[in-house]
Amino acid sequence: MSIEATDRRQYLLRSITCFGLPLCLLLVPTSEAFTPSIRLFLVITVMGVLCWALGTVPQGVPAILMPIAYLLFGLAPAPVIFGVWSEPIPWMMLGGLILANVLVSTGLLERVAYRSITLTGGSYTGLLMGLVITGIIGNILAPGKIAIPMAALTFGICKALDLGKSRASAGIMLGGAMGALLPQQFIYNPVNLSLTVGVGESVTGPLNVTWFDYLWYNLPSVLYVFLAVYLVGRYAKPDDLNASKELFEEKYRALGPWRLPEKKALAVCLGLFAVLVIGSFLGWPIMWAFAIFPCLFFLPGINIGKKEDISRLDFTFVLFITACLGIGATAGELGIGKLFAQNVTPLLSGHSIFITFALIWVCIVLANFLLTPLAIISVLSVPLAELALALGINPLCVYFFICNAYDVVFLPYEYALYLIFFSFALIPLKDFIKIMSIKAAVSLGFLMLIQIPFWMVTGLMAG
Repeated sequence: MSIEATDRRQYLLRSITCFGLPLCLLLVPTSEAFTPSIRLFLVITVMGVLCWALGTVPQGVPAILMPIAYLLFGLAPAPVIFGVWSEPIPWMMLGGLILANVLVSTGLLERVAYRSITLTGGSYTGLLMGLVITGIIGNILAPGKIAIPMAALTFGICKALDLGKSRASAGIMLGGAMGALLPQQFIYNPVNLSLTVGVGESVTGPLNVTWFDYLWYNLPSVLYVFLAVYLVGRYAKPDDLNASKELFEEKYRALGPWRLPEKKALAVCLGLFAVLVIGSFLGWPIMWAFAIFPCLFFLPGINIGKKEDISRLDFTFVLFITACLGIGATAGELGIGKLFAQNVTPLLSGHSIFITFALIWVCIVLANFLLTPLAIISVLSVPLAELALALGINPLCVYFFICNAYDVVFLPYEYALYLIFFSFALIPLKDFIKIMSIKAAVSLGFLMLIQIPFWMVTGLMAG
C-alpha cells in the first residue's frame, strides 16, 4: 500500500472517529438527569474535542463552530457562551503572544539562556540546571510563552555538541521542555491558571488568585522542577560529553554587548513584573497588565516591536482558548458538573484526601491520552470543582492539582508543546517514554508526599 493510500485511509479513519463516534451518543436514552440538552451538548463537545485531538480539521474550525452550535441549539444564552470576550483572558493571551515574539526578535531570551548556562558550569547536569534557571527567568519575563524559543535553543545546543539523535540529546531537549513548562506550576501563568479558574467559576463563583498567592501555595513545586530535571540528567548523562563552560561563554560573547532594544525589552518586562507584584498587594486587576505592557513595545520612545511581531500571532490559539471557556460555561449552565459530582462523589467519599487526589491524578493522566491539556481543563474543571465542593475541599487545590497533572504525558502526541521538542528528531521514542515515566513518578510522589501536606499545613485545603 502506498504512503498516499495509507494517509487517505488514516484520514478516513480519523474522520469517522471524529464525526461518527459522537453521533452514537444520540442512541443513549435520556432521563430526568441525563436530559436531551446534555446529550446534545456531549455530542457537539466530543465531536469538537476529537477534531482537536486528532487534527482532522484546523484547530480554528471547531473553535468557531462549537460555541455557535451551542447557541443555535439553545443550550445556553449568548452572554454565557461568548461572555469570555468581556473578560481579560483572551486579551491576556494576545498580549502574551506579542511579548514572546518581541523577546525572541530582540535576542533577550537567548542572552538570558547562555548566561544562565555559563553560571551553572559546563557539565551535563549543570547544563540542565542552567536550562531550568533560564525557564524560570523566562516565565517571569514572559509567563507561559517560552517553550518554542527553548525548543530552538536546546536544538542548537545539541547540534553544537554534535550529539545527534541520542539519549543525551533527549535529556537536553526534554530537560529544556521541563525547564520551560514546569515553572508554570508556581509562576503565575495567565493562560492555564486563568482558564482553569475561569471555567470553574460557573460553579464556584469568582475566585481571586494573585501572583503571590499562586507562588506561595505552590512554592514546593520549585523543588519538584529541579528534582525532576536532575533525575532526567542522571538517566540521560552520557559517559563522554564534549561540552565545556567555554563553549557557552563563547556563544554569550558572540552576542556582543547589551543592545538598546534588549535593554528596553528588559525594562518593559521588569515593569510588568513590578505591576504583578505590587498589584497582588493592592488588589489591582493585574491580569489586564499582560495585555497592556506588550503593547508598550510599539509606542514612540520604545519602538522595538515590529509589524511582524503582530502578523505572526496565532489567533486560532486564542479562539481555541475561548472555545474551551465556552465549553465550561455551557456545561455549568446545563448542570453537568453537578451531575458528574453526584455520580462520582459516592465513589470517592470515605477515602482519605490522598486517595481522592491520587484517583483524580489517574483520571487526568488517562484523559491526556485522548484530550489536549486545554481540553482537559475545559472538560474537567467544572465537574472536579463540583466534586471538591461536595467533599469539602477548596476548589483552588483541585485547580492547582489539574495544572500539575495535565503535564504528565508518556507519548509526544499527548501535549503539543512536548511534541514540538520531539519534532526536532533528536529524541528516540524509547527515551522519551522512559524520561517522561521518570517525571510521572516524581510528579505523583511529590504531590502525595510534599504538595498536598503543604496545602494542609497552610490551611488552603479546607480554605
